[in-house]
Amino acid sequence: MKRRKLELSITIFIYLATAALSGLISIELLKGHNKLVPEFFQENLFVSAILPLLISEVIVMVLTLYDGRYFFRQPTAWFCIKRSFRTTVFFAGVFAAILLIQKNGVTDSRYYFVLTLVIHFILLALLLYIVQRYTVEHFYRTSAASRVMLATTSARAARYSDLIKHDWSRKLAAITLLDYDEVPTDIKEIDHVPVKTGRKAFIEYVQQHAIDEVFLIVDDNEANYVTDAVRNFIQMGIQVHLNLPSIERLDEKVTSGNEKYVPRILRSLSYFFNDTPIITMGTPEPKMRYMALKRVFDIIGGIIGCLITFILFIIFGLTIKIDSPGPVFFKQVRIGKNGRHFKMYKFRSMYADAEKSKKELMQQNEMEGLMFKMEDDPRITRVGKFIRRTSIDEFPQFFNVLKGDMSLVGTRPPTVDEFRNYSNYHKRRLSMKPGITGMWQVSGRSRITDFEEIVRLDCEYIDNWSIWLDVKILFKTIGAVISRKGSE
Repeated sequence: MKRRKLELSITIFIYLATAALSGLISIELLKGHNKLVPEFFQENLFVSAILPLLISEVIVMVLTLYDGRYFFRQPTAWFCIKRSFRTTVFFAGVFAAILLIQKNGVTDSRYYFVLTLVIHFILLALLLYIVQRYTVEHFYRTSAASRVMLATTSARAARYSDLIKHDWSRKLAAITLLDYDEVPTDIKEIDHVPVKTGRKAFIEYVQQHAIDEVFLIVDDNEANYVTDAVRNFIQMGIQVHLNLPSIERLDEKVTSGNEKYVPRILRSLSYFFNDTPIITMGTPEPKMRYMALKRVFDIIGGIIGCLITFILFIIFGLTIKIDSPGPVFFKQVRIGKNGRHFKMYKFRSMYADAEKSKKELMQQNEMEGLMFKMEDDPRITRVGKFIRRTSIDEFPQFFNVLKGDMSLVGTRPPTVDEFRNYSNYHKRRLSMKPGITGMWQVSGRSRITDFEEIVRLDCEYIDNWSIWLDVKILFKTIGAVISRKGSE
């Protein structure tokens, strides 16, 4: 489903970009050769020339994309040329009809009409070929690709590994062999994919590593074992694909029990996988258009935040250096979505050897659970106390937002040491991208001293996420920063 949504989104972008660019390029080329009649410029160019192109392209997409022609594959040049020609023919008819109905100055310039169609044909063919080919060949290497573990027997592993690799939106990161308690030392990889665990430790492996989805390809007689695995993975917020027809037996155990923060479960017959019906179980995913809008907000906020960070660097950079030896920025490996590692940035508010002395201070930890917090932390410098109290130290994280490691709003990313001690339900707080601010920060920040309460608030945010909730949290965060309410 994610792949189909991505394919459709990218294809829509290609079509709209082709329409707009073909019009703009035509105007520039014809303007330089005086081939546009004076009436052409008597109206707003966007309304009279570009808007009809975009409307025409939308109509063409509605007529031609419904049948799945946007599905990506390893394209050939001839395939892209045929598709571009067919689309341009549809486009020409719709565009001509709109121009006649609109009765604007564009209809008096046949040069613009013909040249726009020629450029549309060439540009669409090129974009379809380049974007599809690049996406199919490189997307699985990016952090946006869904990281998959295949859990099956050694006899099936190579066949199903090859099938998963055909999905360009997924990266097969690891294989578990369920016919072994522990993997024999002579089996290092299958189909060039590392074999990481056997049946005994694969739940723990998924818990401690960056895995977004698990494919369980097993026999009916292994249902009891798989039931426990599915329950654990759903509790982690990880999507599970399995081929068991006896789904009713799974329902009883997966949705029962007294586990903490068990999410709402979405079950659907997704597709046929090598003639095998695959059932998907997991938490409902937000609509892609809303996640795209969230990313747009992140990019805009990230750009603004980075500009403010640059100004703060000029103001406080030298002061931080003078106050204590060491770099201006502090970098630390944190855990992101579903276990991904990334470097998080802050203005340095502690002495350079702060991480080394943390172990000595653990007995004075004021948090209950897997997080460290201390009110009068001796590792904090004089300048550090001020930039923490005013939340200035957090601003470099806007670079992480712009890079895509973090979001403006999300759950706070744990350190590597904290993550290693997580239980299954703790990991579910990482099923969305971490953020600079979040639910628990605007619900008390430093006044909350129970890590379990933080997990509860984070899971509540994930289960009830919406764009409006993000906006609400952002406004509350700005108010908390200005009033210094709950700051450390």
